[in-house]
Amino acid sequence: MPHPVLQHSMGTFKKLGRYMAKACAQWWRGGLKAVTDDTVAELRQRFGIHELSVRIQRMEQKLNPLVSTWAATNWIEHATLKTTPLVSVILPTYNRSGLLGRAVDSVCAQIYPRWEIIVVDDGSTDCTPAVVQQLRNKLGDDRLQTLRISHSGVCAARNRALARARGEFVVYLDDDNFMAPLWLKAVVWAFSQRPDVDVVYGGIIVDDLRRLNRRDSGDLPAYYLHPFDRDQLLQDNLADIGQIAHRRGLPEARFDETLREMGDWDLLLRLTREKAPLVIPALACFYSTQAPDRLSGGPTYDADAARVREKAR
Repeated sequence: MPHPVLQHSMGTFKKLGRYMAKACAQWWRGGLKAVTDDTVAELRQRFGIHELSVRIQRMEQKLNPLVSTWAATNWIEHATLKTTPLVSVILPTYNRSGLLGRAVDSVCAQIYPRWEIIVVDDGSTDCTPAVVQQLRNKLGDDRLQTLRISHSGVCAARNRALARARGEFVVYLDDDNFMAPLWLKAVVWAFSQRPDVDVVYGGIIVDDLRRLNRRDSGDLPAYYLHPFDRDQLLQDNLADIGQIAHRRGLPEARFDETLREMGDWDLLLRLTREKAPLVIPALACFYSTQAPDRLSGGPTYDADAARVREKAR
């Protein structure tokens, strides 16, 4: 009788021989295609053809924006710009003295050199005026324009800043978010590549989607870049204000001051009514959901959404 170790080895070789015989038979019947077909058939049997298609589609939706953003970001970072026009960064703020500096610092960290920030203090009651003055002393008037208005809402504050903007292009930043270091260069590069385009938007990283939607918290940061679809935009917003950039002086580049929290959606709808925007596969900003008294999902959400959709129709 064979030794137990030898007996085990013989059993293993028999199994291996059966596997090789099956593999050879599959190759004989059609080579790699047969192996692939067997694998797909097994997956279909396990998940069902519909669910398998859905899973593949979800994987493509997640991977395609990431891959294209990686490629475009690497290209833009090393691209040489023929011109360096001024870019205006619109930054309204209200009672966020502890966060305003971080937002301004993210603009200062841009690899693109020619920018100005227009900070509008929307009647803050904390120490925001003192922080604004410190930032102005640090950066100077050429870099940082400041103005203070009576509390009128973020849309009114943005309109006041737009009236002061000197840049050829306009971008936006909220006081509790911060800008990706390559964004301003990506904007200038995109408009230089496509002089026929008036509006662009890029991707965004949200720190916690569950908290964004006011469903507790706990999600990991995730990247979002929605393709432009006018029909979809008529139903839901596709880009946060921090993702949007446009040429200065466009007739529709003004915010509806009756809206409390849907100004970016309304703006994008009007800016793209006649001409589609260019979607840039590049990261625009980091969206934070941790600040108190956030506007998103507030008490006016349903009323503002209904008004935006009605205006769009």
